[in-house]
Amino acid sequence: MKKFLPLLRSLRSPLKASLYIIMLTLFSACSMEEDDTVEIQVAAASSMQDALRDLEKEIENQEEHIDVVFQFGGSGSLQRQIEQGAPFDIFLSASEADFNALVEADKIKPEQAEHLLTNDLVLIQPTNTKTPIDAVEELTKANIATIAIGTPESVPAGTFAKEALENMHMWEELEDNIVQARSVRQVLTYNEENSVDAGFVFKTDAEASNRVETRETISANLHADILYPIGIVRDTDHPEAAAKIYDYLVSDEAKDVYEAYGYEVVEE
Repeated sequence: MKKFLPLLRSLRSPLKASLYIIMLTLFSACSMEEDDTVEIQVAAASSMQDALRDLEKEIENQEEHIDVVFQFGGSGSLQRQIEQGAPFDIFLSASEADFNALVEADKIKPEQAEHLLTNDLVLIQPTNTKTPIDAVEELTKANIATIAIGTPESVPAGTFAKEALENMHMWEELEDNIVQARSVRQVLTYNEENSVDAGFVFKTDAEASNRVETRETISANLHADILYPIGIVRDTDHPEAAAKIYDYLVSDEAKDVYEAYGYEVVEE
């Protein structure tokens, strides 16, 4: 003789209520498990794209319930967005000044921040340029008509380039030939496409392309220190998840990746 489980409606009220509670608890648990992924937004300097794209894959493999989204741009532009309340969780800047402005505005937790990397500023030209030069001083030649730099007010590489040219007493002479770009990667693209005669980018940007050639590494004495600070945004909605991603981005494993892309790690 077959045996059947009693229908729910035939059970006594207390038992029925208990079963409802169990079912609801299981359903809620399943729903929480499905919706458990936390999205962490990282605002990062555009010069960091290649290295961070590699690290993004590793993070996805290691952190099942954290989805990292990198937003790249000029450090000055990203700084202003964070200051105005953009929902970023972590800031990785190519400008110490822009980063410090957020620390002073109490937007970055100083206890969860550090100098991570350093870089060099270089002068580049398109590989197939018809107006090759060997040094910055030769930018004054008549056949050098366009020189790309990042917008100094928002792009750190542009800030350092302008500062170096000013210290070499060349800025005023070259200013009319300057083509401003919204990011250091746009400067690189202009040179790759042979749309300009020369440009200033970070060493790591130049090394990422086989369509440009480095003409000179700019002396560090001509501009402020190139430092990449990183920190957690104070208003993050996900402090624990943000701390996990921050810890990974400053880990020895991540530093090996940065060094593979030509960055130098800052030893605190």
